[in-house]
Amino acid sequence: MKKRNWVIGSILTCSILTMAAAGVAHACNGPGNHNRGGFRGDKMMQMMGNLDLSKEQRQTIRKIKNEQRDQMDAKQDEMIDIRKALRKQARAENYDAEKVQKLASTKAEIMADMTVQRIKTINRIRKELTPEQIEKMDNQKMCKFKRGNFKNSL
Repeated sequence: MKKRNWVIGSILTCSILTMAAAGVAHACNGPGNHNRGGFRGDKMMQMMGNLDLSKEQRQTIRKIKNEQRDQMDAKQDEMIDIRKALRKQARAENYDAEKVQKLASTKAEIMADMTVQRIKTINRIRKELTPEQIEKMDNQKMCKFKRGNFKNSL
């Protein structure tokens, strides 16, 4: 009887530990973390991997993406500063509507600049692709769009 209880207890313990480990693994890649599959790279470069790029195309596209990254990093830093200032205003004893309006306008302007930069980069990359590669890229994006993932569906 004691041996049977020990075996059942061991099995139960292993089952609980396995479920806990699965829960932790799911939480690391769960809601709020859109890093599906564990890859934390650039989505555009992921898609480029499916287009059978030549070495020259790959180098040119990398150069374009690196130029964009430098410009976007500066904009991201500005956005972080603005978000901090807005949070500070939300917690402030004396609400300054004029300052909040100015910060919101600046944030909108930066977001518009970033959108223009992204579209410009996509356009520059498309110019480096063959018609077949462009068609394949467009089909990949349409599949994403049809599945309901509207984010990054340009």
